[in-house]
Amino acid sequence: MDAAPAGATHEPMQTKVAILSRNFSRIAGGAESYAVHLATAMRAECDITVVSQVFEESATLFKHVRVPALPIRTRWLNALWFNWHSARLTRSGFDIVHSFENVTHSQVHTVSVKTVHASLKQRGMSALRIALSPRLLAYLWLEKKRLCTAGHVSVFVSEFLLQETLALLPCIASSSVMPPCVNIPTQPFKVEEKIAARIQLGLQPHTMTIGFVGHDFKKKGLDTLLKGAALLPFDLQIMVIGRADQASQYAQLVQAMGPGKTCRFMGAVRDMPQAYAAMHCLAHPTTQDAFPTVLLEAMAHHVPVITTDEPYNNMGSLLTQHSNAILIQTPDHIDAMATGLKRLWLEPALHTTIASKGFEFAKQYSWDAAKAVYYAAYRRANSQIIL
Repeated sequence: MDAAPAGATHEPMQTKVAILSRNFSRIAGGAESYAVHLATAMRAECDITVVSQVFEESATLFKHVRVPALPIRTRWLNALWFNWHSARLTRSGFDIVHSFENVTHSQVHTVSVKTVHASLKQRGMSALRIALSPRLLAYLWLEKKRLCTAGHVSVFVSEFLLQETLALLPCIASSSVMPPCVNIPTQPFKVEEKIAARIQLGLQPHTMTIGFVGHDFKKKGLDTLLKGAALLPFDLQIMVIGRADQASQYAQLVQAMGPGKTCRFMGAVRDMPQAYAAMHCLAHPTTQDAFPTVLLEAMAHHVPVITTDEPYNNMGSLLTQHSNAILIQTPDHIDAMATGLKRLWLEPALHTTIASKGFEFAKQYSWDAAKAVYYAAYRRANSQIIL
């Protein structure tokens, strides 16, 4: 081999990483947004290729390989299809295959939602009913192969989720915990910026503005928010960010809020900083969340949050009532939702405290911390990686 010319320098080879996410989009949901933000944070050290069915990010930032969609829209069949097709696409050419989906072949897996095993256990599903369901058998097979295959490394978004999964799948090969992270703004929004954001979004500039963010309105508790808002003795406006095709299901609840109260279904929103600027608070009475990114994002933007406590929201165990959040005990606690909203509007000192301490909570979760955990996972999966 010829020697390198005198004075020549060589750039270190970047680790080649395939990111598997069926919907690679920061507006598709919490898990999908996590994949996009983590991949963006890793670009300096890694050569990243995204393998997905939907790709809504810049082609100048990431290489992309598309998995074609099935002609029939059946989720469990599509899960099997994505598993098979992505395995073919990533068989060679990568140092690490990192999946945000239930697939059998990746080396590193991000687990961001309650497992199928745990969900079926919680619902008391009988073994016979499971055995007679090709859909459930497919999901359980994918999940077990994902988590229990030797050489695979799983990163869970909360300790609660890890322990819940270990109780049912003690065969998990290797695991660690890394919650979702956020970008921390340098300055909070000024009052005039918040008013301007509401005007730009077509909202009343001086009316209490409650944010709700999530694509599954039922799972995230929109009905509790609307029923709680109906009990309040002042005008308010709710901005609902997420798939607007569910809006018709909530028409009666919106009407029942009464005069002076409105609800705007805004669909998916790309400029989330503007949306957070418009909010007086964020309501997230979720029925099931491991570590909701939307709460961290709101806190990072100095927006107070009202959310459910454990076991409905695993982040609840890390939050302190009336310090960095307002916690309600159950997702259907309508009176508690109304009381929390009323206090945030009528008690400026409480609003300021929760906004300030929520921001301090969010600052703990930086992308540098996330990268350190994932690079350690990459090294455990492939000892040749020197990240």
